[in-house]
This record gives sequence, C-alpha cells and structure tokens, in this order.
Amino acid sequence: MVRGARNRSTLSLAFLLVFFIGACSLSLRAQALEKGNLIGFVYDQDGKTPVEGAVVIVKNTSTGALYRAAPTNKQGMFTIQGLSKGIYSFGITTPRGGDFNGNELIGILANETSKIAVSLNAYEGQVRSAVQVVLKEQQEQEGEARVGRVVGYNPNTREADVFVERGLLQLDDSIRVRGGVTNFYQDVKSLKISGTSVRRAMAGQNVFMKTAQAADIGDIVYAVCKRGVLPIFWVPWGTAIVTLGTLGLIELTEKECVSPFKK
Repeated sequence: MVRGARNRSTLSLAFLLVFFIGACSLSLRAQALEKGNLIGFVYDQDGKTPVEGAVVIVKNTSTGALYRAAPTNKQGMFTIQGLSKGIYSFGITTPRGGDFNGNELIGILANETSKIAVSLNAYEGQVRSAVQVVLKEQQEQEGEARVGRVVGYNPNTREADVFVERGLLQLDDSIRVRGGVTNFYQDVKSLKISGTSVRRAMAGQNVFMKTAQAADIGDIVYAVCKRGVLPIFWVPWGTAIVTLGTLGLIELTEKECVSPFKK
C-alpha cells in the first residue's frame, strides 16, 4: 500500500512538472509572439545619400526602455529586432557627433516588421541655438518651455500677435496658450510675419499665429512636448524626418496635446 501510494505520488509530481514546463514554454512562446521588429534606412538631407555608421536609438514611451541598433551599413540600413509591442520615439546619432531627434512616433506591432526611411536635416546655427534653449527649459520645467506672449488678438481672423521672447516658434510645434482665463493646446499650423507666411519666428520677432480658441493680451505661449514624449537628445544637431513609413507609423495630428505634465 505504501509503495503504491509512493508511485502515485511520484507520478503526480512528474505530471505536475511536465505541466509546469509545458505552461512555461507556452508562456514564453506567447511572449515571443508579442515582439516586433524595426528596419529602415538613414539618408542625408537630400533623402538619397546613405549615411554609414549612424546609430538609431528607440525609446518605449510607456516603459522608458532604450534599444540601440548596430551602426548603419554602406546602404544606410539598420535593424532592431525583438522590440516589445508599443509606441516608440527615436533619435539618431551620427559618426561626426551630430545627434538628431525623430519627428514621428513609431508603433511596433506584435509579429510585424515596421519599416521607415529618414533623412537627417541639420539646423542652421542660429536655429540650433534657439531649439536648444527651448529643449533645455522643457527639461527643467517638466515638458513645457515659455517661448512668448500674446500682445494682440484679432477675433475676425482668429489670429494672435505673439512676441517671441526666447528660443523660437515653428510650424507643427505643439503649444499651450495660457492666461487668467485662457488655457488650451494646439499645433501651430500658420505663422505670418508682415503678411508673409514663414516656417518659424525667432526671439525678438512678432508673428501672427492662427489659434484654435480666442486668446487674450498677456496670455503666455508655451512649447510643449508632442504627446508628452520627451526628446531623445537635449542638444540636437537637427531633426530626423521620416520620409517613408509602413505599418506602425504614428501620426502626430491631435489638436490637443496629451502631455502627462498638463494639469
């Protein structure tokens, strides 16, 4: 009776061990299926000349985990495998020491390979300095940097006359306009100086900007991180602009910024 009970106990333990190993194997396979890959090409500003030796860095916006690709080959190609599914920001560091922040978010899908091509656009010296001023304050002020103030508003055209105090204000920036009553977020879609459309306004300039809501004189204009995603590099040499994207490319088109720092 004792020997039979021991045999049954041994068989039960063996069964449990096999079941446990099988369950772990299934769990590991399921986790593996949750992974995705990123493949792409890095080009110079002309969008045609491959950049060899550039390192692409991606950052999971949920976990903060960083992943680095091996340096790009002669064709400018890179690959990053085994990324957890999710949304990633990216940046590129080049052999000459210049760092470039990506202009898009990339979605990594389970069991899929996302593909992108990017061109490296270097800032002019004055613009680079202005961008670094804004990013430095964003870092210190948890995602927001004061760039100017509203000195006039035309309710008929819905344009605010903004005096740029520091840094710069650019098309496609995400901004916050805040005052005693005013408090809204928007993307910058129109800038004019002396009636002429411009891509950016630098410190010391007045620029007319279309606003999503009415603004009051004295309202402060802040630059905010798009989607609450902080840049990879705080002292960038320029921007890595996505020229081609398939599968998981995330468009930054939301009117209201969802920065985690917003009250």
